[in-house]
Amino acid sequence: MRDILTSPRLEDIKRKRKARIIRLIILFGILFLSIFGALAYFSSYHRVTIHTVEVTGNRIINTTDVQTVVTNDISGRYIHLFSRANILIYPKGKIYKDLITAFPRIQSLDISLDRFNTLHIDLVERQAAFLYCGASIPAIPTDVGENCFFINNDGYIFDKAPYFSGNVYFKYYMKLPGSDTRALGSQMLPQDQFHALASFIDKITSLGFKPIYLSENDDGIDTLYLDNGNNPIIPQIIFKAHDDLPTILSNLTTAMAQPEFANDIHSKYATLLYIDLRFTDKVLYKFQ
Repeated sequence: MRDILTSPRLEDIKRKRKARIIRLIILFGILFLSIFGALAYFSSYHRVTIHTVEVTGNRIINTTDVQTVVTNDISGRYIHLFSRANILIYPKGKIYKDLITAFPRIQSLDISLDRFNTLHIDLVERQAAFLYCGASIPAIPTDVGENCFFINNDGYIFDKAPYFSGNVYFKYYMKLPGSDTRALGSQMLPQDQFHALASFIDKITSLGFKPIYLSENDDGIDTLYLDNGNNPIIPQIIFKAHDDLPTILSNLTTAMAQPEFANDIHSKYATLLYIDLRFTDKVLYKFQ
């Protein structure tokens, strides 16, 4: 005849089963913590951590400055346990973001492991093409000083520029778009607009003029200043910033093709005050 479980026996079985489950939970907990602790410990093992930061491709950006940013990012531990310098879990995304933020001159960069314990940072620096020197031309030319910033070919202001005497770089003077007036790290103009303006200035150069800087006033009038050697008179080409630049250029090109106009400009260039391109199908000019 089959035994019928009595209530005390049933409680005893339940109690033993519960104790067994608790022992298994404790065993798995100890095992998990042991593995977790071992991983945390060995995450700092010298064979699997970054010891050297190697920087290549930089010409202007200081190597030590880059290494300092990277070293700070891989120092310490995640949740106080896992080494941030471990080659499997080092913060690659943070390093990328911090370098791009700290050095606006960086155009692109590649981060990779080299020789297992070396982190290789390969940079491509932006190339200076122009200078941005503020919202307006200073009354005293020497006041330009070291207030200029380098601009690349896309109109991006990426680094502080040292003082340059003369006209080593073409200069732009205009208010930056939007409410942010901080120059460094700003886009001087939208790329397509900047490209159109730079192309316009290049084509003015191809007509025999030598543009040295451009200024835009609050009314949207652009004034292109021309090199005149040591002559105190600085000739100007005046146009509306938002007019169609190819049309303006076409008007000037047509005028320069007229012998009378071209001869006047070339023979009296030392006393040229301005060429005004603000009027439809007209080119006005004046000498001192």
